[in-house]
Amino acid sequence: MKSRIEPLLDDRRSRTRLAGLADEVAAREWSYATAVSEVHVSRMSGAMWCCPNVYGPNIVFVVQGRKRADLGGEVFRYDPDHYVVFAVPLPYEYEWDATPGEPLLAVSPALEPTLLGEVLVVMDEPVPGEGDGEDGGLPRGISSTPITPDLGDSVARLLECLRTPAEARVLGRQTVREIVYRVLRGERGGVLRALACREEHFTRIARVLRHPHAEYARPHINNDLARRAGMSVSAFHRYFKAVTATSPLQ
Repeated sequence: MKSRIEPLLDDRRSRTRLAGLADEVAAREWSYATAVSEVHVSRMSGAMWCCPNVYGPNIVFVVQGRKRADLGGEVFRYDPDHYVVFAVPLPYEYEWDATPGEPLLAVSPALEPTLLGEVLVVMDEPVPGEGDGEDGGLPRGISSTPITPDLGDSVARLLECLRTPAEARVLGRQTVREIVYRVLRGERGGVLRALACREEHFTRIARVLRHPHAEYARPHINNDLARRAGMSVSAFHRYFKAVTATSPLQ
C-alpha cells in the first residue's frame, strides 16, 4: 500500500517529465505550429497582463507556469493541474506568470469536429458531463478542468513524438485522438460532444461565432446573426449568453 508521500512524489516526477519534454519541443519563443498540423506549442519567457485574444476550438495544457483567462468576469485558470477547453471562438483577456529561468510552456491540440465525431462513433457510449451547462444542459464554451494521470500520460506521449519528425508524422494524430478520447471521458466531455453534434444549439452558436471573427470590420446585426443560427432573436440571445458568458453586442 502506497504512503501519502509516494503519490506526491509520482506527481512531482510527472510534472518534471512534462516540463522537460515541453522545454525541448518548444525551443523558440512565442506560439507556433509543430510537425503535427493541429498541434501548437508555446514558450513565454516574460509575464503578461490583460492581453486580449481570441482562441479557436482547442485544448490547452500548460505544463509549466500559470495562465488565467477572464471571460465576462469569470476567471478560468490553466496550469500543470488544470487544462482548459475552448470549444468555440471566444474573445477574452488573459495573463500569465513567467521568467526566462522558468518560462511558461504549453501544448495545444486543435479540436476538429471530424475527429471528435470519429472518436464518438467508436466509443458508442454515453459521454460524462452532458447536461452540466446552463439553459437546459447547454455547456459553456470554455471550461477549466483538473487533469487526470491518464490524460497527463497522453500529453507526455504527444510531446515525446513531437521531438522526432518521423514519429510526429506517424504517431502525432493518433496521440491527439487519444487525448480527445480522454477529455471526452472526463467530467467536461459534454462540451466536446456538443461541438461534434451538428443539430445542437451549441453548434449553431459556434458556427455563428465564426462570422464576427472572420469579418470583424463589418457591422453585425443581432437579427442577422440570429437568422444565421436559425433562431428567434430572443432564443439566440439566451443561448449565446449560455455558451459564451457574454452578450452578442459584447
